[in-house]
Amino acid sequence: MSTFQTFDDFRLEATKQFAHTLIVVDDEASSGASAASAAPGELRRPTRFDASTPLPIVENQPFSHPLKADILVETSMALGLICSVLKPKKADKPAENVSRAAQKADILCIDWEMHRDSGKTAIEIISSVLSSDESFGGRLRLVAIYTGVSDKDTILKKVMASIPKATRERREIRLGETYLASNDGLRVVWLLKKGGTYPPALEKFAVVESELPERLQKEFSYLSDGVLTNVAIATIASIRAATHNVIAKFRKDMDGPYFHHRGTVQNPEDAEEYATSIILSELKNAIDSNSIADEFAGKAALDKAISHALPDKDLVFGVAKDATTVAFTTYKDFIIDGIKPTIKKNFDAKTPLSKGHKFYAEHLATPLSSNEASSKKDMLRFAALTGLAAEAESSYPHHKPTLSLGTIVADATGTYSLCVQASCDSVRLKKAQPFLFAQLEIVTDEEFQKNKEKIEFVVPRKPTTADPREFICLKLSDKAPYAALRSIVFAPTGDEKVTAKKLPNGAFYFESVAVPAGKKAEKHRRYMWVADVKRRRALRTVQFIGQEMGRIGFDEFEAFRRKYE
Repeated sequence: MSTFQTFDDFRLEATKQFAHTLIVVDDEASSGASAASAAPGELRRPTRFDASTPLPIVENQPFSHPLKADILVETSMALGLICSVLKPKKADKPAENVSRAAQKADILCIDWEMHRDSGKTAIEIISSVLSSDESFGGRLRLVAIYTGVSDKDTILKKVMASIPKATRERREIRLGETYLASNDGLRVVWLLKKGGTYPPALEKFAVVESELPERLQKEFSYLSDGVLTNVAIATIASIRAATHNVIAKFRKDMDGPYFHHRGTVQNPEDAEEYATSIILSELKNAIDSNSIADEFAGKAALDKAISHALPDKDLVFGVAKDATTVAFTTYKDFIIDGIKPTIKKNFDAKTPLSKGHKFYAEHLATPLSSNEASSKKDMLRFAALTGLAAEAESSYPHHKPTLSLGTIVADATGTYSLCVQASCDSVRLKKAQPFLFAQLEIVTDEEFQKNKEKIEFVVPRKPTTADPREFICLKLSDKAPYAALRSIVFAPTGDEKVTAKKLPNGAFYFESVAVPAGKKAEKHRRYMWVADVKRRRALRTVQFIGQEMGRIGFDEFEAFRRKYE
């Protein structure tokens, strides 16, 4: 039974398991030794100043905001954080090195005033890090500006202005009291070094070095705003913890059995996927043994998450027992306990007070969204996330699609097709050969409301003025799906597969081979890569098509075949 009292407790625990590394960049980092501890200079008897000698001009020096690095590192280690402190010299250009190192770090903490440059170096580092993150498809990113400069509004506005407008709008970056935050895992927070001179109102934002690591853990936890985020963070943390143990199991003496397996299977290339699958299986065992799902997605976690997400809503569902009596079940109970048989029976009661359990089931996501349209979009995004292995509109910068089972393509007419070619027939190609495709149909919004069970795949798309849809819902033909099967000829590339080509705008496409007249003539065409369906989903579709083709029909004695009421 979990002992956590709030949702904040759950997400902080997930953060503590996940966040292991901290990089701090500060030009005034020191071991903490005071200047007073330096060796005293020579004592001299004071003398009367010669009035004829002009007074020396002392330039106005800005206040110093030193960082006690030794205390910071020691406190971090006590919390299980590996802390690295970088003290850049004035001639250094740390943005590139910090950006590279930040790819491996969980938390980045930087000073604002470095060599009195009014935040120039800090902004260069932040811009470089965010640009690097985008090139790798994005990530959770906490950047803490830990500074003695108390003008937080100016600092945050400068950081906001340094982010391109298109990026700000796409990522929905907003400005809070002491932070910037996006809708996809970015948080830039301002924290004040304690000990300097600042208005009393800012005292609650002031942090000493010994408290900074724990404060950064808490700030990182705010990046997790949902149950599945906590599960993802804790799962990755569990994988990290099990990494060395899993690697130790696959020693060199395991190569012999693996070579035996590869040498005896019909298609040796299939062993390549087997090599990764057995390692992933061991990692899955490690996750299961840590009870991640139970701790972060169990009843206790859901109870706190719903209270956190809906603090001011006392949501109840009316359950009609008869024409005049209504019992109530709360939204929280509905989610945690599900639709029990007795509740379902009452929901389906044919009374004026009941809308049926299907009505409520279709609207269970709505309370967590701002409106019905937003809820629908969230449902579609979740369907795409759980059904697709990769898709063109997401950030897979290093993904190079190959034509195989589960590939969805679209031609110039906007017709979508699913490749149902057997995986073993998509590799080791020596010459052009036909690939088999099943035609997909677009599900309209009206059909979406009436026939959700018919949707096979949901794929994201770039909305346009003419067509503002962000997702396309696809299904197999309502009529016999095998009747819409067709073959398209493609030639292999140098890797003996049909690998997609890339357009200047970054889109991928497959180019078919022209078939001469007399052989079902077809011109060569471009088929834009839309998505890769997850393997099991693709296999299920192929199995369904095969079942439809294998149906047996014959005449029966009608009197015995029909069922009379």
